[in-house]
Amino acid sequence: MNTLMKLYLSFLFLLIPLLGVANNGEWEKRLYQLDQSLEKKKVYEHEKLENIKRLKQRLKTTPRADRFDINRQLFNEYSSYQYDSAYVYANHLLAEAHRLQNPNYEVEARCDLVFCLLSAGLYSEAFNELHSIHIDGTSANVRKFYFTMASRLYYDVSDYTRTEPYQSQYVKQAGVYTDSLLHYLPKGSAERLYAIGMRQMKERKYEASLDTFKQFLQGRRVDLHHKAIVTSCIGWIYLFLKENDQAMDYLAQAAIYDNEGVVRETTALCTLAKLLYREGDIQHATEYVRESLSNANFYGARQRVIEVSSVLPIIEQDRYKIMQAQRNAIAIAAVVFILFLIGLLMAGWFIRKQMIKLKKAQAIIARRNQQLEAKNEQLEEVNKIKDEYIGRSFYINSEYINKVEKLYRSIDRKISMKRFDDLRSSLKESELGEERKSMFIDFDETFLKLFPQFIENYNKLFDEPDQRPVEKRQLTTEMRIFALIRLGINDSERIASFLNYSVHTINTYKTRVKNRSNVDNDKFERYIMEIN
Repeated sequence: MNTLMKLYLSFLFLLIPLLGVANNGEWEKRLYQLDQSLEKKKVYEHEKLENIKRLKQRLKTTPRADRFDINRQLFNEYSSYQYDSAYVYANHLLAEAHRLQNPNYEVEARCDLVFCLLSAGLYSEAFNELHSIHIDGTSANVRKFYFTMASRLYYDVSDYTRTEPYQSQYVKQAGVYTDSLLHYLPKGSAERLYAIGMRQMKERKYEASLDTFKQFLQGRRVDLHHKAIVTSCIGWIYLFLKENDQAMDYLAQAAIYDNEGVVRETTALCTLAKLLYREGDIQHATEYVRESLSNANFYGARQRVIEVSSVLPIIEQDRYKIMQAQRNAIAIAAVVFILFLIGLLMAGWFIRKQMIKLKKAQAIIARRNQQLEAKNEQLEEVNKIKDEYIGRSFYINSEYINKVEKLYRSIDRKISMKRFDDLRSSLKESELGEERKSMFIDFDETFLKLFPQFIENYNKLFDEPDQRPVEKRQLTTEMRIFALIRLGINDSERIASFLNYSVHTINTYKTRVKNRSNVDNDKFERYIMEIN
């Protein structure tokens, strides 16, 4: 029972990621785009570093009075890329502002320090820095920048706190700063839409926030960084609304924008990883969490490192379980395959053995069939010979009986008349010789009727000088010997009796003929038996 349960769990763990991918088939294209973008991460980073390198070279050749703008550009390059460098340039900006005694520059520099501190998770320090800023007598653009940074700080702290009533208090205070900010933003501008959409989202007016953010994205001059922030916010909203498909779509887009903009201080990829983990796509979740952790460590964002580090062990643990289950399933499949292969080899060996036996049996059957066909041919030949000779023998015997009957009557008449001299003349041996000669002629005629090509094939066994041409289709004595052998009469005594010769004479004939032939003596009679 335990074994069956393990097999079931292994199968289940193997099936979970497959089901996840099947259910989210429409996500393959979006995730594929994200994967393709992440593969070009070094290319985008190289372009950014080249731009930073050019700014640093300009800084060396720029008069000291004009360095604030270049330092500000370098800070912007590092602000969402690397905390340490951004913090250094923020301090450079503050030092330049003090040197130039420019209050606008000082507010901008301190706001940049606030951004660095809140991005690194140093919220207490960020509040201290914000409260040290005085905006009296500064320009409208600087005040707009200050209220933007203040609202950003309070919104971020509210997300970090997540505890009532403090979270609501932070959101309320951020709303106050946002109201102040809106006085400086033209109606219908992208900045105003961004500020309104952010406040609506934090106040949980999700439907209104979606409309505002989507209107913002339709603007023509939206940079990659703000596209990444807004699409990430839309993804968060859809996540709160339980619309996971839409959430993953916008979070994946935000991650693509972050990667193309070389932003390391980001949350979209980690959030997407959590969502994919819940959907069962462990592989992508693991890759994206590791990428998020790499970005957080590179930037130096403590709160991001803590957040991602808390997620990674959970995903890795489940991934390990799935891999373990997959290894178990693969091991079981391997065992089953090996057993199947062994069974297949045994079956093949058994079948091969049976095939060998079958081939042997077929060979025996074929050989027996050949033998049977040969026997059948012999029987047909024997039957043919028998029929021919039986018919012929009836006729010859009938004639012989008539002759004997005639002879008996003649002898009886001559004896009764006491004509003894005539009786002796009737029993002359010449007449018996004629009878035997007649018997040989009848034999030759019958035999050649059965084997019409015998004489020609017989002569082929000899060279031309030793061939025995015959006339009137009659056999010679030596031919009759082998004609009898062809009929199956191999006994020399029977052959001698039929031809009225001694056994020695017959053997002498046979030896002499074989010696004259152009084939081996041992094979001569076999060639005779093959004549038709």
